Amino acid sequence: MQSTQTTDAVVIGAGAVGCAVALRLAQHGIISHVIERDHIAFNASGYAWGGLSAHFGSGVPGPMTKIYREAIDKHIQHYEQVSPEASHDWQLQRITSLSLADDETTATALAADAEWMRSEDFDAELIGPNEIYELESSIRPGMIAASLINSGWELDSYTYTKALADECERLGVTFASGTATSVSIVDGKINSINLNDQARIDTPLVVAATGPWVSQIDGIPELPIKPIKGEIIRLERDGNDLQNRVGFSGFNVGRKPDGSVWAGTYEWDRGFNRNITEEGRNHIMNGVTSYIPSLTGLKTIKTTACLRPVASDGIPIVGASNAADGLYYANGAGKKGILLSLSMADWIVDLVLNDIKPPAIVSPARFENI
Repeated sequence: MQSTQTTDAVVIGAGAVGCAVALRLAQHGIISHVIERDHIAFNASGYAWGGLSAHFGSGVPGPMTKIYREAIDKHIQHYEQVSPEASHDWQLQRITSLSLADDETTATALAADAEWMRSEDFDAELIGPNEIYELESSIRPGMIAASLINSGWELDSYTYTKALADECERLGVTFASGTATSVSIVDGKINSINLNDQARIDTPLVVAATGPWVSQIDGIPELPIKPIKGEIIRLERDGNDLQNRVGFSGFNVGRKPDGSVWAGTYEWDRGFNRNITEEGRNHIMNGVTSYIPSLTGLKTIKTTACLRPVASDGIPIVGASNAADGLYYANGAGKKGILLSLSMADWIVDLVLNDIKPPAIVSPARFENI
């Protein structure tokens, strides 16, 4: 026999975006039931690097630059307001990034990047070999230039998401394990959602923040979102080097507050397979040791893999669905999901409560069929 319950809203997905949406709704008196197929922060949000950067990504330089910068400001404000009372400290910190060049073509490209960043008031400059090796002596010889960027932030994505969930629960939000299998639409409006074909939740409001699994839910139009896989290797390394984030040829290395050194990553389209692989590990380690040879042979503390929900144009999909009144999307942010979580939540709340539409660039309207 199918069980039935009623709630103000259902948020599908207990990652950073889903938890942020549930929190913002609760802060405005709309108490959600959050459905998660695994557990809180189990997928991309729990295993992300946690970078908060506005100087790269889809739509940068361009219309997303301002949005990303505003998102960083929201994180700083949220951390200052909440962290003293939070049960989890997600360790928000300012970080410096080095992007390396060992040939003139790459150096010229980095110089152009630094120039446009400065034009947008980012703290960025091009530096030469002496400065590079003063900052990070473990980088192999032969680098001729690097862009030095002091405009990024980082946090611990798993702890951040858990802290959001804790805030939600204090406001009465409930979390449940289950798989959303379908939504029911009556007279053009959301009426209910079915879980595992065994339970039904009657609700007028559903927010789909479930990552790449969203198109597996009957009644929700297929979204142009792919699961893009990545892995991160956490290494045990003595010392206090690699405080900067050092990137070269698409790979990145950096030391986290707990002392571990993280190395990553890649972006592979492997469907819904999120298994940790020897292929992925070899790819990452070959990449990072090509410019920091002393990482060879270090003990691996942990390897993680996740599936990032990436929209076909690289820009998140946030807003109302044309399939039914009461159905909303907060999805597809890829590597920017942690960064944009609070912004996406605010856009949803503004839309639900005040009919204020999110920025046009993230609107579902750019895809006619959803």
